Amino acid sequence: MKYWWPRFIVRPRVRLSRPRFGMPTRPPDTVIFAVVFIAIVFILGGNIYTLIKTPPAIAGNPSGGAPLLVIPVVDQQLGLEGIVASVVVVMGSIGLGLIYYSSKYVFQPGTATRLMILGMLFAGAAFLVFTYLFALKTS
Repeated sequence: MKYWWPRFIVRPRVRLSRPRFGMPTRPPDTVIFAVVFIAIVFILGGNIYTLIKTPPAIAGNPSGGAPLLVIPVVDQQLGLEGIVASVVVVMGSIGLGLIYYSSKYVFQPGTATRLMILGMLFAGAAFLVFTYLFALKTS
């Protein structure tokens, strides 16, 4: 087959396809985990109660008028109590996560031991803070 152009001009053999623009079918697993984790921490901290029933911003001690951080009544909650409870839940979750993560360092016992001790400290501190807050609530 003869072409009408000279032989020193070479016709390129390129196949162009249409670019595909589309949304991913599903968000990444890390994003899903982060959203679910934040929602669970929000619920466990008692923040839904704080949103529904608007508590006083600062409660005063009846004897001296000093501000209270924890209302010693079980059926009421300050906004700060929910935030503190959420932070303590996150701290305990990080501790349990570190204990789990230390199992990946089976062949590095020093690293595994450090991670496990740090995780136990975080989880233990979270337990002690929750126990202290509960004792303040029920006193």
